[in-house]
Amino acid sequence: MYLTKNDTMKLYLKTRQGFVRLALKHGASLVPVISFGENELYRRYTYFNLLGNGMPWGRLLRWHIPLQHPVVTIVGKPIHVKQNVNPTSEDIDQLHNEYIQAVEELFEVNKHKYKLGHVKLEIV
Repeated sequence: MYLTKNDTMKLYLKTRQGFVRLALKHGASLVPVISFGENELYRRYTYFNLLGNGMPWGRLLRWHIPLQHPVVTIVGKPIHVKQNVNPTSEDIDQLHNEYIQAVEELFEVNKHKYKLGHVKLEIV
């Protein structure tokens, strides 16, 4: 809520590999998805940066109610995964990178449809 920016969409995905490991162990397909409109659900107050990441209470609590803004989720083509009961870290890294590339492509192809051509996707 405090970390949203007008020109950047952050996706915390680089260190999240557990879902990839599970997909490999069970042979489950991975489906890349991305949602547009999440950054517009809350007002941006720059003075909250001075408060740290704590949740303000009292009169400030009402600012945590989401605004009425559409959120559109785009679902990409599934990445079919061959079952590997004991995946190596290389197997996990390779599939994880493939998933990240699919999400980045999904973002780039669709961002102009939702008037977000100026927004950059930052995967952290």
